Amino acid sequence: MRSMTASAFREFSINSLNFFLEIKGYNHRFLEIRVNLPDSLSFMEQDITREIKNHIKRGYILFSIKILKDYSNLYKLNVSLLNSILDELGKITGKEENISDWKEILANPQIFYMENRVFNDEDVLKLLNEATLLIKDFNKVREEEGKSIYNALKSSLDRIETLLFSIKREEELWHKEARGFVERKLREFSFKEIDENRLYQELALLLMKTDINEEIIRIDEFIRRFRTEMEKEEPIGKALEFMVQEMHREVSTLSSKTAKTLVMFYAVDIKKELEKIRELILNVE
Repeated sequence: MRSMTASAFREFSINSLNFFLEIKGYNHRFLEIRVNLPDSLSFMEQDITREIKNHIKRGYILFSIKILKDYSNLYKLNVSLLNSILDELGKITGKEENISDWKEILANPQIFYMENRVFNDEDVLKLLNEATLLIKDFNKVREEEGKSIYNALKSSLDRIETLLFSIKREEELWHKEARGFVERKLREFSFKEIDENRLYQELALLLMKTDINEEIIRIDEFIRRFRTEMEKEEPIGKALEFMVQEMHREVSTLSSKTAKTLVMFYAVDIKKELEKIRELILNVE
Protein backbone atom coordinates (compact mmCIF):
# COMPACT_ATOMS: atom_id res chain seq x y z
CA MET A 1 0.00 0.00 0.00
CA ARG A 2 1.33 3.41 -0.99
CA SER A 3 0.31 6.93 -0.14
CA MET A 4 -0.15 9.44 -2.96
CA THR A 5 1.13 12.44 -0.99
CA ALA A 6 4.89 12.52 -0.55
CA SER A 7 7.99 14.41 -1.68
CA ALA A 8 11.68 13.72 -2.26
CA PHE A 9 14.71 15.50 -3.71
CA ARG A 10 18.28 14.86 -4.83
CA GLU A 11 21.29 17.06 -5.48
CA PHE A 12 24.32 16.22 -7.60
CA SER A 13 26.88 17.85 -9.90
CA ILE A 14 28.06 17.47 -13.46
CA ASN A 15 31.34 19.30 -13.94
CA SER A 16 30.71 22.92 -12.91
CA LEU A 17 26.91 22.58 -12.76
CA ASN A 18 24.92 21.69 -9.66
CA PHE A 19 21.50 20.08 -10.13
CA PHE A 20 18.50 20.02 -7.80
CA LEU A 21 15.87 17.37 -8.62
CA GLU A 22 12.55 17.33 -6.81
CA ILE A 23 9.36 15.27 -7.03
CA LYS A 24 6.06 15.84 -5.20
CA GLY A 25 2.85 13.80 -5.17
CA TYR A 26 -0.74 14.85 -4.43
CA ASN A 27 -4.12 13.11 -4.26
CA HIS A 28 -5.72 12.53 -7.64
CA ARG A 29 -8.20 10.02 -9.07
CA PHE A 30 -5.91 9.25 -12.01
CA LEU A 31 -2.24 9.65 -12.94
CA GLU A 32 -1.36 13.17 -14.05
CA ILE A 33 2.26 14.21 -14.53
CA ARG A 34 3.78 17.65 -14.85
CA VAL A 35 7.49 17.96 -15.64
CA ASN A 36 9.31 21.29 -15.29
CA LEU A 37 12.74 21.41 -16.94
CA PRO A 38 15.22 24.14 -17.98
CA ASP A 39 15.14 24.95 -21.67
CA SER A 40 18.48 23.21 -22.17
CA LEU A 41 16.97 19.94 -20.86
CA SER A 42 13.47 20.15 -22.34
CA PHE A 43 14.27 17.26 -24.69
CA MET A 44 14.29 14.92 -21.65
CA GLU A 45 10.62 15.44 -20.76
CA GLN A 46 9.29 12.34 -22.51
CA ASP A 47 11.98 10.07 -21.04
CA ILE A 48 11.32 11.35 -17.51
CA THR A 49 7.55 11.04 -17.95
CA ARG A 50 7.96 7.46 -19.15
CA GLU A 51 10.13 6.63 -16.14
CA ILE A 52 7.55 8.09 -13.74
CA LYS A 53 4.82 5.97 -15.35
CA ASN A 54 6.96 2.87 -14.85
CA HIS A 55 6.96 3.38 -11.09
CA ILE A 56 3.79 5.35 -10.26
CA LYS A 57 0.22 4.47 -11.24
CA ARG A 58 -1.93 7.12 -9.58
CA GLY A 59 -1.65 10.68 -8.26
CA TYR A 60 -0.82 14.19 -9.40
CA ILE A 61 2.97 14.22 -9.83
CA LEU A 62 5.16 17.32 -10.06
CA PHE A 63 8.75 16.68 -11.19
CA SER A 64 11.31 19.42 -11.64
CA ILE A 65 15.00 19.91 -12.37
CA LYS A 66 16.78 23.12 -11.46
CA ILE A 67 20.30 23.98 -12.53
CA LEU A 68 22.26 25.89 -9.94
CA LYS A 69 24.59 27.52 -12.50
CA ASP A 70 28.22 28.52 -12.15
CA TYR A 71 27.70 32.07 -13.40
CA SER A 72 31.41 32.77 -13.80
CA ASN A 73 31.52 30.14 -16.54
CA LEU A 74 28.16 30.71 -18.19
CA TYR A 75 27.84 34.49 -18.47
CA LYS A 76 29.60 35.87 -21.53
CA LEU A 77 30.37 39.41 -22.66
CA ASN A 78 28.56 40.38 -25.85
CA VAL A 79 31.72 41.71 -27.52
CA SER A 80 30.14 42.47 -30.87
CA LEU A 81 27.40 44.59 -29.28
CA LEU A 82 29.93 46.37 -27.10
CA ASN A 83 32.17 47.24 -30.08
CA SER A 84 29.16 48.47 -32.03
CA ILE A 85 28.13 50.77 -29.17
CA LEU A 86 31.64 52.16 -28.80
CA ASP A 87 31.91 52.81 -32.54
CA GLU A 88 28.60 54.67 -32.56
CA LEU A 89 29.62 56.75 -29.56
CA GLY A 90 32.93 57.56 -31.27
CA LYS A 91 31.06 58.85 -34.30
CA ILE A 92 28.97 61.12 -32.08
CA THR A 93 31.75 62.41 -29.84
CA GLY A 94 34.46 62.44 -32.45
CA LYS A 95 36.89 60.72 -30.14
CA GLU A 96 37.90 57.21 -29.36
CA GLU A 97 36.09 55.88 -26.25
CA ASN A 98 38.27 54.51 -23.44
CA ILE A 99 37.65 52.22 -20.50
CA SER A 100 36.58 55.07 -18.19
CA ASP A 101 33.48 55.52 -20.34
CA TRP A 102 32.33 51.90 -20.03
CA LYS A 103 30.49 52.02 -16.70
CA GLU A 104 27.15 53.10 -18.18
CA ILE A 105 27.65 50.89 -21.22
CA LEU A 106 28.17 47.81 -19.10
CA ALA A 107 24.91 48.55 -17.26
CA ASN A 108 23.04 47.61 -20.44
CA PRO A 109 21.47 44.17 -19.75
CA GLN A 110 22.18 43.06 -23.31
CA ILE A 111 25.94 43.50 -22.88
CA PHE A 112 26.04 40.13 -21.07
CA TYR A 113 24.35 36.93 -22.15
CA MET A 114 24.11 33.45 -20.69
CA GLU A 115 25.60 30.67 -22.70
CA ASN A 116 23.44 27.56 -22.61
CA ARG A 117 25.23 24.38 -21.67
CA VAL A 118 25.19 21.64 -24.27
CA PHE A 119 24.73 18.25 -22.60
CA ASN A 120 26.34 15.19 -24.11
CA ASP A 121 25.01 11.64 -24.02
CA GLU A 122 26.93 10.82 -20.85
CA ASP A 123 25.44 13.85 -19.07
CA VAL A 124 21.93 12.91 -20.17
CA LEU A 125 22.39 9.32 -19.00
CA LYS A 126 23.56 10.52 -15.59
CA LEU A 127 20.57 12.84 -15.32
CA LEU A 128 18.16 10.01 -16.17
CA ASN A 129 19.83 7.71 -13.65
CA GLU A 130 19.50 10.36 -10.94
CA ALA A 131 15.86 10.91 -11.91
CA THR A 132 15.19 7.16 -11.56
CA LEU A 133 16.88 7.08 -8.14
CA LEU A 134 14.77 10.04 -7.07
CA ILE A 135 11.55 8.31 -8.15
CA LYS A 136 12.57 5.20 -6.19
CA ASP A 137 13.30 7.33 -3.11
CA PHE A 138 9.89 8.94 -3.60
CA ASN A 139 8.21 5.52 -3.65
CA LYS A 140 9.98 4.53 -0.42
CA VAL A 141 8.50 7.59 1.27
CA ARG A 142 5.07 6.71 -0.13
CA GLU A 143 5.40 3.15 1.17
CA GLU A 144 6.31 4.38 4.66
CA GLU A 145 3.26 6.64 4.67
CA GLY A 146 1.26 3.71 3.31
CA LYS A 147 2.18 1.64 6.38
CA SER A 148 0.64 4.28 8.64
CA ILE A 149 -2.52 4.32 6.51
CA TYR A 150 -2.62 0.51 6.57
CA ASN A 151 -2.50 0.42 10.37
CA ALA A 152 -5.21 3.09 10.66
CA LEU A 153 -7.45 1.22 8.20
CA LYS A 154 -6.95 -2.05 10.07
CA SER A 155 -7.88 -0.37 13.34
CA SER A 156 -11.12 1.02 11.85
CA LEU A 157 -12.02 -2.34 10.31
CA ASP A 158 -11.48 -4.05 13.65
CA ARG A 159 -13.76 -1.49 15.27
CA ILE A 160 -16.46 -2.05 12.61
CA GLU A 161 -16.31 -5.82 13.11
CA THR A 162 -16.76 -5.33 16.87
CA LEU A 163 -19.77 -3.09 16.26
CA LEU A 164 -21.19 -5.54 13.74
CA PHE A 165 -20.92 -8.35 16.30
CA SER A 166 -22.89 -6.19 18.75
CA ILE A 167 -25.53 -5.60 16.09
CA LYS A 168 -25.83 -9.35 15.46
CA ARG A 169 -26.30 -9.93 19.16
CA GLU A 170 -28.98 -7.23 19.42
CA GLU A 171 -30.74 -8.65 16.39
CA GLU A 172 -30.90 -12.09 18.00
CA LEU A 173 -32.23 -10.54 21.21
CA TRP A 174 -34.87 -8.65 19.22
CA HIS A 175 -36.14 -11.85 17.63
CA LYS A 176 -36.33 -13.54 21.03
CA GLU A 177 -38.06 -10.53 22.58
CA ALA A 178 -40.62 -10.35 19.77
CA ARG A 179 -41.44 -14.03 20.05
CA GLY A 180 -41.58 -13.82 23.84
CA PHE A 181 -43.93 -10.84 23.60
CA VAL A 182 -46.33 -12.80 21.37
CA GLU A 183 -46.24 -15.82 23.65
CA ARG A 184 -46.98 -13.69 26.70
CA LYS A 185 -49.94 -12.11 24.95
CA LEU A 186 -51.24 -15.54 23.98
CA ARG A 187 -51.18 -16.57 27.62
CA GLU A 188 -53.01 -13.38 28.65
CA PHE A 189 -55.89 -13.92 26.23
CA SER A 190 -58.03 -16.96 25.67
CA PHE A 191 -57.67 -18.70 22.35
CA LYS A 192 -61.29 -17.79 21.60
CA GLU A 193 -60.40 -14.10 21.59
CA ILE A 194 -57.32 -14.31 19.37
CA ASP A 195 -56.19 -16.38 16.42
CA GLU A 196 -52.84 -17.84 17.43
CA ASN A 197 -51.84 -18.77 13.89
CA ARG A 198 -52.68 -15.30 12.58
CA LEU A 199 -50.63 -13.71 15.36
CA TYR A 200 -47.59 -15.82 14.53
CA GLN A 201 -48.04 -14.96 10.86
CA GLU A 202 -48.02 -11.26 11.69
CA LEU A 203 -44.95 -11.80 13.83
CA ALA A 204 -43.21 -13.56 10.97
CA LEU A 205 -44.04 -10.70 8.61
CA LEU A 206 -42.74 -8.18 11.10
CA LEU A 207 -39.49 -10.09 11.56
CA MET A 208 -39.06 -10.36 7.79
CA LYS A 209 -39.54 -6.63 7.29
CA THR A 210 -37.06 -5.79 10.04
CA ASP A 211 -34.58 -8.58 9.28
CA ILE A 212 -31.10 -7.13 8.78
CA ASN A 213 -29.21 -10.40 8.47
CA GLU A 214 -28.71 -9.91 4.72
CA GLU A 215 -27.09 -6.49 5.26
CA ILE A 216 -24.88 -7.88 8.02
CA ILE A 217 -23.66 -10.69 5.74
CA ARG A 218 -22.85 -8.22 2.95
CA ILE A 219 -20.95 -5.90 5.27
CA ASP A 220 -18.99 -8.90 6.59
CA GLU A 221 -18.11 -9.87 3.02
CA PHE A 222 -17.00 -6.35 2.08
CA ILE A 223 -14.78 -6.22 5.16
CA ARG A 224 -13.20 -9.53 4.15
CA ARG A 225 -12.60 -8.31 0.59
CA PHE A 226 -11.31 -4.97 1.88
CA ARG A 227 -8.69 -6.74 4.00
CA THR A 228 -7.68 -8.88 1.00
CA GLU A 229 -7.23 -5.81 -1.20
CA MET A 230 -5.11 -4.12 1.45
CA GLU A 231 -2.48 -6.87 1.11
CA LYS A 232 -2.00 -6.40 -2.65
CA GLU A 233 1.09 -4.68 -4.04
CA GLU A 234 -0.75 -3.16 -6.99
CA PRO A 235 -2.74 0.12 -6.88
CA ILE A 236 -5.88 -0.50 -4.81
CA GLY A 237 -7.30 2.95 -4.01
CA LYS A 238 -10.22 2.86 -6.44
CA ALA A 239 -11.29 -0.64 -5.35
CA LEU A 240 -11.23 0.42 -1.70
CA GLU A 241 -13.30 3.52 -2.48
CA PHE A 242 -15.97 1.37 -4.12
CA MET A 243 -16.16 -1.02 -1.16
CA VAL A 244 -16.47 1.80 1.37
CA GLN A 245 -19.30 3.27 -0.67
CA GLU A 246 -21.10 -0.09 -0.73
CA MET A 247 -20.60 -0.68 3.01
CA HIS A 248 -22.02 2.75 3.76
CA ARG A 249 -25.08 1.92 1.64
CA GLU A 250 -25.62 -1.38 3.46
CA VAL A 251 -25.34 0.29 6.88
CA SER A 252 -27.89 2.93 5.84
CA THR A 253 -30.30 0.18 4.75
CA LEU A 254 -29.70 -1.66 8.01
CA SER A 255 -30.48 1.49 10.02
CA SER A 256 -33.76 2.05 8.19
CA LYS A 257 -34.95 -1.54 8.76
CA THR A 258 -33.99 -2.17 12.36
CA ALA A 259 -36.50 -1.99 15.19
CA LYS A 260 -33.84 -1.62 17.87
CA THR A 261 -32.63 1.84 18.92
CA LEU A 262 -29.34 0.42 20.15
CA VAL A 263 -28.68 -1.08 16.71
CA MET A 264 -29.17 2.39 15.20
CA PHE A 265 -26.54 3.76 17.57
CA TYR A 266 -24.12 1.01 16.57
CA ALA A 267 -24.83 1.80 12.90
CA VAL A 268 -23.99 5.47 13.49
CA ASP A 269 -20.66 4.42 15.00
CA ILE A 270 -19.96 2.21 11.98
CA LYS A 271 -20.62 5.18 9.68
CA LYS A 272 -18.13 7.23 11.67
CA GLU A 273 -15.47 4.57 11.12
CA LEU A 274 -16.36 4.36 7.42
CA GLU A 275 -15.89 8.12 7.14
CA LYS A 276 -12.43 7.76 8.69
CA ILE A 277 -11.64 5.04 6.17
CA ARG A 278 -12.95 7.14 3.29
CA GLU A 279 -10.65 10.03 4.26
CA LEU A 280 -7.68 7.69 4.52
CA ILE A 281 -8.13 5.92 1.19
CA LEU A 282 -8.38 9.22 -0.65
CA ASN A 283 -4.61 9.17 -0.21
CA VAL A 284 -4.07 5.55 -1.32
CA GLU A 285 -2.61 4.88 -4.77
